[in-house]
Amino acid sequence: MKLSTHVFQRTSDQGMPIISVDNPVASLELSLFGGHVLSFMPKRDNRQRLWLSPKAVMDGSKPIRGGIPLCWPWFGQASQADLPAHGLVRNQMWQVIRVDDDMDETRLQLQPKQCSGPGFVHSAELTLELLIGHQLSVSLITRNTGQQAFTFGGALHSYFRVSDIGKVKITGLQGPYQDKVQNTLMDTSPSPYCIAAETDRIHLTQSADISIVDAECATQLHNQGHDSLVVWNPWQEKSAHMADMSANGYQQMLCIEAAITQGLELAPGQSHTLKQVIA
Repeated sequence: MKLSTHVFQRTSDQGMPIISVDNPVASLELSLFGGHVLSFMPKRDNRQRLWLSPKAVMDGSKPIRGGIPLCWPWFGQASQADLPAHGLVRNQMWQVIRVDDDMDETRLQLQPKQCSGPGFVHSAELTLELLIGHQLSVSLITRNTGQQAFTFGGALHSYFRVSDIGKVKITGLQGPYQDKVQNTLMDTSPSPYCIAAETDRIHLTQSADISIVDAECATQLHNQGHDSLVVWNPWQEKSAHMADMSANGYQQMLCIEAAITQGLELAPGQSHTLKQVIA
C-alpha cells in the first residue's frame, strides 16, 4: 500500500506490518509493532547504520532485538516485578499519523495505541517523529495532557552495526559512569574508549556529539533531551544465552542510547523531546 511518493506499507512474511521509505537520499524500514526502526541506509555511501539480529523475533510475540527499540515511560527494570522491562510501548502497535515527502527528506509521525497502563496511569501523548534524509533524526516527544505533573524515563535504545567490536573506538564520551556489570560502581570513561568485555554503562552526561569509529568509517551521533548516554554490549557469554541473538552477534553491534535514566518531571501542558540524530 502506497502512503506517499516515497513511503509504502507492506506485510512481512511473519505477518508484521512494515513501513518502507525509499527516497532519493536514503532508505529506511520500520515495524509498526513497537514503532521500531529496523534499518537506515544513506545512499551517499550505502552503509547500513543499524544492526538487526538475524534471530530477531518478527511476529509481534516479543520485542525486536536490534534497530531502535523505544523505551518509555521507564528505562530498564520497572518498579514492579510483573511489569515489562523498558516500558509499555515496545509491545504495542503504532499507527502512522503523518507523512510528508520532499526531494531530500521524508517526515513520518507515529503514535502508539495507548500511553497509559499498569505502572503509568497518567494522561500523556507520545509521538515518534522521524526525519529520513542524508541523516536520520529520531525524536520521541512526550506531552503531559493531564492536570497533574508526572515523572517519566525512557531511551532510544539504538543498536549500531560495526564490522568488529574489537576494533571500535568511541569518541566524545568522557566523565564518570555507573557500571552495571560491577553493581553500579562508579568509574571514569577510558581513553581511548574501546570495548573488550561485557559492557553496561550509564554515563550521567548531557554530552551531545559522539562518534563510533569503526575501521575506516565513523557513525556520528547527536543527542538531545537526555540526562544519560548508555553504552551496552552483552559480549560472548550473554549473547550465547539470548534466544534472539547468535553467539557471535555481539561482535557486530554496539548500543549507544540517548536516555532519561534519572526521571524527568513534566508539568501539565509541557512537552519534552528525546532526540538522536544518526549520520
